[in-house]
Amino acid sequence: MSCDSFFTTITWLGSLYFLLPSCAILALFLVCAGRSREFLLLGLSLSVTVIVTHVTKLIFRRPRPDSLELLIPTPTDWSFPSGHTAQATAFFLTVTIIAIRSLPPVWAVICAIASTLIIISVGWSRVYLQVHYLSDVVAGCALAVILVIAVHKLLPYLHALNRD
Repeated sequence: MSCDSFFTTITWLGSLYFLLPSCAILALFLVCAGRSREFLLLGLSLSVTVIVTHVTKLIFRRPRPDSLELLIPTPTDWSFPSGHTAQATAFFLTVTIIAIRSLPPVWAVICAIASTLIIISVGWSRVYLQVHYLSDVVAGCALAVILVIAVHKLLPYLHALNRD
């Protein structure tokens, strides 16, 4: 498999076309397992990240890199921050948090390593495919980490309000 093929494939792991069905399937398992807190963490983390990322794009309005030989169609939205990277980071970081809470340590570490590799690969794919600057990718990842941590920290308060 060539680098072009690898990156045009791996970039889809940050797309909502992949992440929304994946989130729905995992959410279904979490609900069936009675893991409402993890269900909320997953749903809120991804949703908040998508919304904040797109609002941030509208605020900054940074044009995408100029390139003549793109391997994929140029996305129609703004460049900063990278939505694919932010979305992948939010989803796979949340999956890692759930794995740490739910799985034996060895499996949780494997999940964390796999998630990290996916996040890095999706981010790098956006630069390789010339649809983002490196700063867009770093900002997308950082934004998602901050938002997932915020949702994680606020979740006990939301959960307590739900019980009242």
